[in-house]
This record gives sequence, structure tokens and C-alpha cells, in this order.
Amino acid sequence: MNPSDQQTADRREELRLSCLTAAIYAVVGVQLPFFPIWLNSRGLSAGEIGAILAAPPAIRILSTLIASRRADRTGRHAAILVSYAAAAGAAYALLGFLHGFVPILLGVLLLVFAQGPVGILADGIILGAAQRRSAAGRGLLHYSFVRGWGSVSILFFMLTSGPIANMLPNSALVWLLTGVSFAAAGAAFLALRGLGGGERHEHATAPAEKLARPALIATVILAAALIQSSHAFVGAFGSLHWKAIGHDENFVSLAWSASLVTEVVFFLMAGRWFGGESRALTFLLAGGVAAIIRWFMMAGDPGTFGIFAAQALHGVSCAAVQLGPAYLLAQLCGSSRIAQAQGWLAAANAATVSAATFGSGLLYERYGESGYLGMAAMAAVGLALAAGAGFALRRPSEPSLQNDDARADLDPAI
Repeated sequence: MNPSDQQTADRREELRLSCLTAAIYAVVGVQLPFFPIWLNSRGLSAGEIGAILAAPPAIRILSTLIASRRADRTGRHAAILVSYAAAAGAAYALLGFLHGFVPILLGVLLLVFAQGPVGILADGIILGAAQRRSAAGRGLLHYSFVRGWGSVSILFFMLTSGPIANMLPNSALVWLLTGVSFAAAGAAFLALRGLGGGERHEHATAPAEKLARPALIATVILAAALIQSSHAFVGAFGSLHWKAIGHDENFVSLAWSASLVTEVVFFLMAGRWFGGESRALTFLLAGGVAAIIRWFMMAGDPGTFGIFAAQALHGVSCAAVQLGPAYLLAQLCGSSRIAQAQGWLAAANAATVSAATFGSGLLYERYGESGYLGMAAMAAVGLALAAGAGFALRRPSEPSLQNDDARADLDPAI
């Protein structure tokens, strides 16, 4: 293929991968602000909502590890992703017919099993494409830029779902989620059709590379999981608390949209202007600091302006903590474990988010908005672990990567 045709093919691949992320994250724009409200419409208490949203992590962990391992072994990332995305739509449809704590809990477990691997498989496809381009000496594919279109999609659906939700009874919100989920599965299928992520590749049956620094990998994963999990309280009870103090669905939608605006900006700029994978560790550390500040602000019940200011920290407290570990693990774990490494991170996130969400229900019932202080403490522990990982990466005697130049690629600050 001549250079001009190759550039055209690369641009087309980047466009289709961006459409993939936009499709699979669309439902988040509806689920995040309105799924707790639908649960509340079923007559569930705050404690029951917390328990349901903290659905046993073993389900998500099992689903993620099975799907990511199978995808890496067979190379059929795309087909597996679309299957799970369609199953998520079916799970939402089933929830529309369920009432009572136990039936809804079981329905959410099915939903969690279906949703769990979708984002991880997409990450594997995107990071795999980026590594293939780099190995071939072609133009870079910035994971952060492609992933950013997922956040654009979340923002769009948050902004458009607010007015729609206002026209629907709360009990009908699950059907909105069902429609968006099935549409997303169809769009993901079209975006992936014919791309390399759906075919067997040369590493599909090769033995996995041996991990050089498993303790460091585990530290990075745990640090990221704790910081990400500190968002559990706002995810489960932010919308309910804002409504309880007098705000309507439009405010809820706008408050979440404010967080997504900063996330979109961070994702779209991270690769080209913030250093991308060369600043992986810096992203993780900055995310921990931003999360601590954000939860201290929220704990003070800051009012309308303060809520928007705290939500604006989301771009660093959340997005940076998605990018940093993704880059670090891709470097530390090798190409033959690219989906599995993201699966390990997702499994750790599932376990810690589950525990944090369950605890958030208890904290909110007892302490109200002061429960955010527990999330600040969790983020502080994650930040300490991230700092420890940074010190470990500075040790030249540890063979974390092939050479000093490769290690420096993770972050010039190391």
C-alpha cells in the first residue's frame, strides 16, 4: 500500500474506532444520572439502592476476566464485544418487568455480567491498533483522542436525556436505557465490521509474555482502582441528593454534563497536548489529588456554584485515572496480554467500586453529604500507592521494561 493510501486507511480506522467508543459509552450518559432515579421509583430505600448498585463484584470480575482472556486467545475482540453489548440491552429490557429488591438485584447482576467487558474489549482493540501502528512506523493513533469520543457521546446523551426524562414517568426510564443500549450494540457492530479487531491475529495462539514486574503492576492497578472507586458515592447518590435539596432533572443532567465537558477536553487534548502515554504516571498522581479536593468540596454541600465547580474536577479525578493506568499497563504487560491487563484493572475496579458503593449507601443514610469524606480517604490511599509505584519505576536496577529508554517513555518525570 502506498503512503497516501495508508494514511487514508489509518484515518478511516481512527474514525471507526472513535465511532465505536461513542457507541458503547452512549448508555452511560443515561444510566449515570437516571438509573438510581429509576431504582428509587421502584420503592427501594437508599440502602437497597446502594446494595443493588454494588452488585456482587464477582459477577463483573468473572465476566471481564472470561471475555478478555478469550478475546486475547482467539483474537475475536469485536465479535465478543458486540455480543456482550447486545446482551446488556436485553438485560435492561428484562429489568422493565421486575419489581422488588431481590428480582431487581438479580436483573442487575445479569446487566453487570453483560456490561462488564464491553469497555475493556474496546480498549484492547484500540490499544492493539495503536501498538500495530507504532511497530510498523506509521502515524500514531492516540488512545486518549479515540477514547475521548466516548466522553463526547456521554455528554451528548446526558444533555439530551434530561428533557426526555422530564417527559417520562420515572418508572419508564429503564425503557430509555433499553433503546439506547440496543442502538449502541448495532452501531458498535457497524463500526467494527471489517476491522482487524474482529479477526484472528498473530498473537492469538502464542504463549503470553511473562510479566517482568507483577508487584508493580498490582500496585498500579490497586492505586487506580481506589481512586476510581472514590467516585462511587457521587455516582450512586449525587443525583438523589441534588433532587432532595430541590433541584430538578434538568439540573441533574447539567451537573453531570459539566463533569463530562472537562472529561472530553482532557481526553481529546491528553495525547496531543498533555504528553499522552509519556505522562502516564503524572496522570495517575494528578487524578488522586483532584479526587481528594473534589470530595472535600462535595462534603461541604457547596450549593449550586460549588457543585458545578466540584464536578468540573472530573476531567482530572476520573479521566486522568483512566488514561494513566491504561498506558502504564500496556507498557508493562506486553502486547499478548493487552486485553487481559485492562481486564485485571477492570476487575479490581469492579471489586473496589462494589465495596465503595455498598458503603456509600450506609454513609448516605447516616451522614448524608458528609459521606464524601470517606471517599476522600479512599482516594488518599490510592494516591499514596501511586506515589509508591512512581518510586518503584525510578529504580534502574529493576527490569520493568526492556531498557532505560522504554522505561523513560512512561513518564519523563520518572
